[in-house]
Amino acid sequence: MAQESLLVSFVLGVSLIAAVVVLIGRGWRNYSVAGGWTTRESGSVLTRGADSPMMWTAAFLVAALAFGTAAVLFVAGAEVPEGMAAIGGAFLVAGTTLVLILYVFYGTFVSARSRGLKNAQAAFLGAWALGMLFVVAIALKLLGLF
Repeated sequence: MAQESLLVSFVLGVSLIAAVVVLIGRGWRNYSVAGGWTTRESGSVLTRGADSPMMWTAAFLVAALAFGTAAVLFVAGAEVPEGMAAIGGAFLVAGTTLVLILYVFYGTFVSARSRGLKNAQAAFLGAWALGMLFVVAIALKLLGLF
């Protein structure tokens, strides 16, 4: 029974990925409502990659597969060696912490930029938000709640 549910999950996941690739690969983002296709200046490879929805989708899928694999290793029980389960748990903790830190910093940075602050001021607010998270984590640790 477990193999059937894993097979169905795999098939549905692959079909979902295929649907996303088909929808994103159509080039609808470059279409202008006023008529015709818009042309953009070709920047560096990094700039084009950051602007590409396909690159963002691929990065998200890689991250989701990494987290999924780590979660399966962490909860697999006796089927995998104990060291692999520990590696899966450590990856989950480190990955979740990194995602939270980046989310708080980037969210604060973009919010500050949209309110008219300059880059340095927005970076300061992002660092300040991370510092406050660190202080809260230390306070919870000292109180024995963490």
